[in-house]
Amino acid sequence: MPRRTRFQKIRQSRSFLLFVLTIVVLAILAIVKKGFIDFNSGNLTIITMELSYYGLYVTAMACLLMSGGFDFSLASQGTLITLIFVQLCVDNQNVSWIVFAIVIVVIGAAMGALNAFLSQVLNLMPFICTIAMSTVWIGIANWWTGGLVKTLNNESLISVGTARVFGSPVPWTFVFMIAVFVIYSMMFKYTRFGRSVLIVGGNPVAARLAGLNPKKIKAILYVNASFLGALAGLVYTAQNRTANVTGLPQRMPEMRGLTSSMLGGVSFMGGSGALTGAFFGILLTQVLANAMTTMGLPAWIVQFTNGMLLVIALTIDTMSTRLRLRRLGLKASGGGGSFMMPGMSR
Repeated sequence: MPRRTRFQKIRQSRSFLLFVLTIVVLAILAIVKKGFIDFNSGNLTIITMELSYYGLYVTAMACLLMSGGFDFSLASQGTLITLIFVQLCVDNQNVSWIVFAIVIVVIGAAMGALNAFLSQVLNLMPFICTIAMSTVWIGIANWWTGGLVKTLNNESLISVGTARVFGSPVPWTFVFMIAVFVIYSMMFKYTRFGRSVLIVGGNPVAARLAGLNPKKIKAILYVNASFLGALAGLVYTAQNRTANVTGLPQRMPEMRGLTSSMLGGVSFMGGSGALTGAFFGILLTQVLANAMTTMGLPAWIVQFTNGMLLVIALTIDTMSTRLRLRRLGLKASGGGGSFMMPGMSR
């Protein structure tokens, strides 16, 4: 079998497919709306600012999905810890916000450790227990604040969250997200731990026989997901200058991370995918959402499109998984095959 050239690999990749799909959908929207989509510097700023925190959530979710895990509590965690952060900044104005940022990132990691304990030590079903913990964190946040908005008064952090790259429309927070993405991509490609994640997600039994510890690896990824979620919450709060119990949960970053990851080739069943594809997935969803808003389309169309993207991603992933199993001589059965969805296995 002849070796594929680099161009052929790019052309046949999921990322290239997403790029083409984005162009096609934008063209269809422009035709339906009978006009061109106005992408100006203001739109670029909105897209990159939203990508600054959505990209961190996508990185967290993609890492978990590749291991066969899932965490539905990231937005609720981010909500509670950013409320704590803002309160600390208000009560201690003479202390640098960096100190409090370190504190809440540690708290976020501890929340992830609790999810890891529930799912990997107590063997509770991760999908269910993280939904339960999401409700717990939001309940605590509502009790503490009474549903009121907390305003960030730290101008130093606000300037960091809104600063632009050399006067361009692109914020520095977007550059930070790209740097995190590159670091994690390199880790998954070149380190033993990164390669172990895919092995654990693809076949935990084979991973154990190979000397790996699937529970330990998944526990690390749950902590990592909450760590990245805390960073994303900080970015979101710095950009919006407020923290409240409805901001992040309404944006559903976990579902956006799931959709984007699957569109980018990360399998819902674990064991395959790459962060590069997940990044192009979130880029597609954000550009489409902004384009539809710019064109003045009703909000229900944006919601409908997001739902259909998830259905399309799940369909493609299911078909790809069945084809992969057939090539391996395994039989897929039922709606999802003879495998478990992430969060159903421990």
